[in-house]
Amino acid sequence: MDKVELLNLVPKFLSFYDIANKPDIDDEKRWALWNEHYNFAAVPPGDEGKKMARNLLDTAWEVYPDYLIFIESWKPNEVKVREYLTKVKALLGYNEPIDLVVVFFVGGFENNPFVAPYDQKRMALCLPVENGDSEIFLAHELTHIVHTQTANLTGEWERTIASTILQEGLATQVSKSLVPGHPDEHYIEREKGWLQSCKENRAEILNGIFPFLDDATSKAVTMFTFGNGTTNHEREAYYAGWELVEFLLAQGVTFKEMARVQEKDIPNYLRDIYPMLVS
Repeated sequence: MDKVELLNLVPKFLSFYDIANKPDIDDEKRWALWNEHYNFAAVPPGDEGKKMARNLLDTAWEVYPDYLIFIESWKPNEVKVREYLTKVKALLGYNEPIDLVVVFFVGGFENNPFVAPYDQKRMALCLPVENGDSEIFLAHELTHIVHTQTANLTGEWERTIASTILQEGLATQVSKSLVPGHPDEHYIEREKGWLQSCKENRAEILNGIFPFLDDATSKAVTMFTFGNGTTNHEREAYYAGWELVEFLLAQGVTFKEMARVQEKDIPNYLRDIYPMLVS
C-alpha cells in the first residue's frame, strides 16, 4: 500500500507573514525574516536560486493580502493525492508501493510545483497552495514521482537535458490524459501566449536544445527550465518534452513504454527519435 506523508508549511508561512507584515520592516529586513522563519521556494539550489526567491517574495508581497483569508482557511486533501497517485501508477504500469512526502507551501503566485529528494528513500512532491488546488499540477508532479521509480531516476536537480525533456514531456502529457478537456495551454503554460510562441519557433527550439542532450550541469538545467534556452523562450525543455511525447503517442508508443526507458539510456533514446521529431 502506498504511504503518503503530508507536510503542511502553510502555518509556517503565515507565522512569517505575521512577523514581517509590520510598518517598520523594510524589504531587507523582510528578506532576512523570510530566510529565518520560512525559507522555502520553488527555485534551483544555490545563489541563483536565492536571487530568484528574493524576487518572488518582493513581487508577491503586495499580492498576499488579497489572498490571506483563502490561505488561512486552506486545508490539505490527502484523498485527492491518493486518487491521482493510483491513476498515474496505472498509466505508467507501476505496481509497487510508493512512499512519498507531499509538501504544501505558499509560493509567489508563479504556479511552480516541483519534485525533489526528501531523504535517502523518499521523494517530496511540493505543491503551492496560494492559487488554489490544481488537479493538473497534482497529476503532473505525481508523474514525476512514479517516473522516478520506473526509470531509476536520481531525482536530483542536476540531470541530463535529455532526461529533463522526457520527464517534463511525460508529466505534461499524462496530466492532459488524466485531467482531460482543458486547452493545451493549461497543461504546460505559465505565461499567456508562451505555447503559441513556442509553436511558431518549433524548429529553432528543438534544434537548439539538441546539442545539450548529454549536458547534466546545473547551468544547462537552469537554462532550459527557468532560463531562456537558445531562442529566448523560458522552459524550452518543457516544450521539447511536450512535442516529443505527443509525437511518440501518435506513433503508438505508450506512456508505460516511455516511462520505462532507464535514465542512463534516455539521451540515446531521444537521439534516435530526434530526426523524425524535427523533420
